[in-house]
Amino acid sequence: MKLTNKEDIPFHHYSETHQYENITEGHPALLIDPNFPFVLTEYDVMNSRAQAENPHRHDYFEILFIKDGEGQHIIDYETFDIKPPAFYFLSKGQIHFWKLKKKLKGSVFLFPREFLIPPSTAFNHEGDLSIFNGLSKASQLCIAAEDLPKINELIGNIKEEYSRTADRGLSILRAYMHILLVSLFRIYAKKQNKDILDRSNAMVRQFRQLVSENYLTVRSVQEYADLIGISATHLRDTVKDITGYSPGQLIRQEIIFEAKRRLANTEATTAEIGYGLNFDDTSYFSRFFKRETGKSPSTYRKEIRKKYQIYG
Repeated sequence: MKLTNKEDIPFHHYSETHQYENITEGHPALLIDPNFPFVLTEYDVMNSRAQAENPHRHDYFEILFIKDGEGQHIIDYETFDIKPPAFYFLSKGQIHFWKLKKKLKGSVFLFPREFLIPPSTAFNHEGDLSIFNGLSKASQLCIAAEDLPKINELIGNIKEEYSRTADRGLSILRAYMHILLVSLFRIYAKKQNKDILDRSNAMVRQFRQLVSENYLTVRSVQEYADLIGISATHLRDTVKDITGYSPGQLIRQEIIFEAKRRLANTEATTAEIGYGLNFDDTSYFSRFFKRETGKSPSTYRKEIRKKYQIYG
């Protein structure tokens, strides 16, 4: 599984999703239009690339509904035992790969950012992305038996509309996906100790969304408070109360996540990674990484590669 790209972690691109299809008797098992900003497919009709064991990332969003399968799903080097039925939520740029003992069965939803947030619209769809990012922090959401019929019905509605290849409606698919996301977020919310659906939590989800998109260039709590339109004090107090972490800690976590991805999956030097993460002083980057993780960058790289046999 050796990775040779020294510049960046391998990406799977939305424009290439049609390449995931199995070919049966010279024809693709499912027709995927790379110009349509939404793909719904099944593991049964996708090739092995959809269950890749090498670490990679995507330039689009993914929702995976696993109905059957056995093994582990590794997301940003956090390991989840596969416990069907379960959903996984992958934001653009997240690292993931599989260690499977049994092949996967289930549905796969793929879409670029503009599917959830149309570039030109009279309505604000940022809430959809905020919900998705809130779910992606959970990464794995196991579905209880009592919730399964409703979820299956919603997915059935999406499949029915998507299968109308001649006249399928993008607005209808977007509406169904919004209902699915909200329904899944409510299931997730029921599992939490706090009411994560109140307005304060919505603000925290907005903050975490902004951090995930801007952490390379925006590092100041005050700057994020200005983007949201609240005081820095209010942001600090609310984020700390709801998450248990300060805003600064969450910003640093995002930087560390990306540093770990690059250490594990590229041959870039510690200095190159530090510069790539906008650290002018690479020795400070090394101290920063060790302070946050308890390990030097080189030690972390050696241990994570050995653990997952990334270069085996």
